[in-house]
Amino acid sequence: MRNQIPLLVVGALALLTACGSVAPSGGMNASGTLFNVSRATPVTVSASAAQASATRATCVPVPDWAGSTFSPVDASFTSPSEGWLLGLVMNDCATGGIIEARTTVDGGLHWAKAAAPPAPWGGVAPNGSGNVPLDGVTRVLCANAEDGWAYGPGLWVTHNGGVSWHKVSTHRHAVYSMAVTSGYVVATFDTCGSVGSYCYAPATFTVETTQVHRDAWRPAPGAAGEGTPALTASGSTAYAYGVGTPSFPGKVTLLAGPANGSRHWHSQAMPCPAGAITASAASAIHLLLACALLGTHPTATHLYGSTDGGARWTQFATRPLFDGASVIEQTPDGTLLVGGIYNGIELSHNGGRTWAQPAKVDDSNSIQGRGYLAAALVTNDDGYVIGYLGALWITRNGGKSWRQISAH
Repeated sequence: MRNQIPLLVVGALALLTACGSVAPSGGMNASGTLFNVSRATPVTVSASAAQASATRATCVPVPDWAGSTFSPVDASFTSPSEGWLLGLVMNDCATGGIIEARTTVDGGLHWAKAAAPPAPWGGVAPNGSGNVPLDGVTRVLCANAEDGWAYGPGLWVTHNGGVSWHKVSTHRHAVYSMAVTSGYVVATFDTCGSVGSYCYAPATFTVETTQVHRDAWRPAPGAAGEGTPALTASGSTAYAYGVGTPSFPGKVTLLAGPANGSRHWHSQAMPCPAGAITASAASAIHLLLACALLGTHPTATHLYGSTDGGARWTQFATRPLFDGASVIEQTPDGTLLVGGIYNGIELSHNGGRTWAQPAKVDDSNSIQGRGYLAAALVTNDDGYVIGYLGALWITRNGGKSWRQISAH
């Protein structure tokens, strides 16, 4: 499972977070140096320059749906109670918006403002203006109380619980997928993956790995492919795959190997044509897969399972989703969650034979066409859904009911 969510913590909130202690706003040390540990020499910037990269002077109207308050984008939990939330604040003088972070110590019921990396927004601006900055971020991932990353397409890291963040050079590659397991973090470095840009040559990617408390990134042997890359991991094993598009089919193969890069990764076929593909590792050898063709609305999304690390697959369900699925998750007791790329989620408590659509969470008008839906089931009872720049919902009864949470 990618994250952990809620158990109610009663009593006064000690301001501890999933990536450490809540710190004052900012992400540099006293000298204003952003450390780039393994890939280049330190780069010194001023606080005003870092702020200027995130906030531009040109004032443009904010769309009504975006608002001027904190809009969550992604979450990461490392215990049932402690987690981080990454989001965007729009205002009339921030062309691409301002990155902010929130932390929780009670499983997502309450959130406090925390130090965010001094990075610009890494997605297409909600108002449609501006280019995607290569050092921007759209996602967050924490490994423990000290080590965490903000990424997409840039790569920023903290090793002191968010007190400070430093930028890691990607050598002008895009990092849009990361996973952490067994003391290691793996990431895909994409040669042609910037949002809002077009690839006229085949996109290629490599998988790199490092221990979670270090920035000693190195390629995993044999872990390279074509297409838009994605990652999942569990136990000591990581899986990567390149997703194709109608304009660039690519090769739909699954790469698998040790997350620490100690042995050569191997490739094997996936039962999907080029299109919308997402996978998750419920364990080191138990995989879930959702695949669909792009361009039909809604499209048939085929769900598969594998109990031998992807060597053999069995289709167990088909769901009608808008442009396919962006997430597929399974709890230890077998509850399944499938989230659409542009619309809401569906849940099954009987292995995919019947499905329920949570009415309050499945609000296509607030999601469709604006960006991906972030969702996870992280225990048998607990999970969350974030509509892109929209609402945060949590469940504590396996998806039978959901509660909307304010993180402003």
